[in-house]
Amino acid sequence: MLLSRDIASADYPVVEELLDSNDLGVSGAYNSEGVDVIVAELHGSVVGAAEFQLDCDFGRDEGRPDHPGEQAWLLTMAVADAHRRHGVGRALVTEIARRAQDAGRTFLALVPQDGDDEADRRTFFRACGLAPIEPDGPGAAWGCPVAQILAAEGVTTGR
Repeated sequence: MLLSRDIASADYPVVEELLDSNDLGVSGAYNSEGVDVIVAELHGSVVGAAEFQLDCDFGRDEGRPDHPGEQAWLLTMAVADAHRRHGVGRALVTEIARRAQDAGRTFLALVPQDGDDEADRRTFFRACGLAPIEPDGPGAAWGCPVAQILAAEGVTTGR
């Protein structure tokens, strides 16, 4: 059974490898300082990871109407190749949406990462309910209401 949980320091090497294999790595050893990180674990092995922030209101102060307040931002997500198309990524997005709602956030946003599989990433995020909230182009933000993500997954909430 797939388990989503907070990252532990013992997970850092695996998460670093996941990010590198998805062309999302940074130089040097992985460190989750400054961001929230969850991992997806299957049969005791980490098969996915997502970095996010629950307290990011990007665009709101600039008066950008397409960036509603009370946002959570999905920063980076990676799933092991062997576990793609098996619900791992969707489980990570759903867990972030659940945590966002618990934190009083109403909207989940992201900027799809560039790279060779950018089209696949965009297709995945659309399947999760996210869509562009700005004119399409490099660095354009995507998002949707947290409640929409949770409802699509049949997650009941107290709000």
